[in-house]
This record gives sequence, C-alpha cells and structure tokens, in this order.
Amino acid sequence: MKPLTGNEEFTFHGANTGLSVKDFWIWAYSDLIDNTQRGVMAEFLVYSSLRNISPDAQMRLNWLPFDVESPSGRRIEVKSAAYIQAWTPENIFAQIRFDIGKKLAWDNTTAAYAPEAKRNCDLYVFCLFTAKTKDVSLLDLDYWDFYVLPTSVLNEKMPDQKGISLSSLLKLEPIKTNYSGLCSVIESINL
Repeated sequence: MKPLTGNEEFTFHGANTGLSVKDFWIWAYSDLIDNTQRGVMAEFLVYSSLRNISPDAQMRLNWLPFDVESPSGRRIEVKSAAYIQAWTPENIFAQIRFDIGKKLAWDNTTAAYAPEAKRNCDLYVFCLFTAKTKDVSLLDLDYWDFYVLPTSVLNEKMPDQKGISLSSLLKLEPIKTNYSGLCSVIESINL
C-alpha cells in the first residue's frame, strides 16, 4: 500500500465531499499528549531518527511483534511515557512507568499467535516526554529523553516483570540520549 499524502478526498456517489484525509487526521490525531497518539508518535520519532523521511517512507506496520526495525535489522520495541497527561490538571504529574511484559507475537503466514509469550525484540527504546507543563509542544524534541536498553538485560534482570518504573529502569543503566544521538546509540549498542 502506498502512503497517503493527506490530500486524498472522500467521495460520495463518485463526487468529492470536500473532506480530505488531512481533515480526518486533524480531527482524530491532534491530541498528541493522549497516550495512544503519544505512543505512535514515539515510534515515529525512533523510526525517523534511523532514516531520512521521504515521500516514499515506509508506513507504520501494525501487528508486527516489534515496533521499528533499524537499517541493520535490529528489532526495536518503543515505549513512551510523560509527566503530563491529557486528562489530568496541569500540576499533577504521572508516575513514569513503561510496559515491558512479554507478548504473544502474531504470525501473518500462519494467521495465528505464537504459542509462547516473549519479548520479541532486540532492544527497547524508552521515550520520555519530560515537560511538566501543557504549554510545551510534544513536537519540541528538546523535551524528549530516550533510554536504550538491550532486551537481554530485561530478560536477565526482570524475566517476568510486566512493567518498570523510571527509577528501576535507570538502575539497569540504559544508554540515555537525545533525538540527534538516538540512531548512533541504537546501531552501536551491544546486544
């Protein structure tokens, strides 16, 4: 499938309705602080750090057992968190936790889930939006921290853990980077 540009028009009985895909995107996805949109945006940030975005860019693929694949073939699970949430008042901050639970992978060739849950990636990138006010845009990459950790560390230190707090994650000594350093960390980290 070819990526949409946003200019595609909805039609009714073969005639344009005046509604475009961009109109839909604005309506559905403008609240970037929402957990669902923020998670997808974090995946995009990791993906975009690994490639120059072009009109022929790969689209996000659902149902893969991991979120992003690096140019060298590293399978990456992306997790996001933020101190501020769409539904909380300005001065109440969320506890930072990331999901690290094992998952059943979907196999498109067999149209079935794998028989055993596991962590289906080579490494995790934990993306933290650090702003503590809703006045800061999620598009400001100065407010994003990225923590990269090989899956083998989680498998060894926390084999059955389903979630991890930021303080527990930091004890595992992930490599912290900003957006500009993310690609080199992902590609150079020892697995």
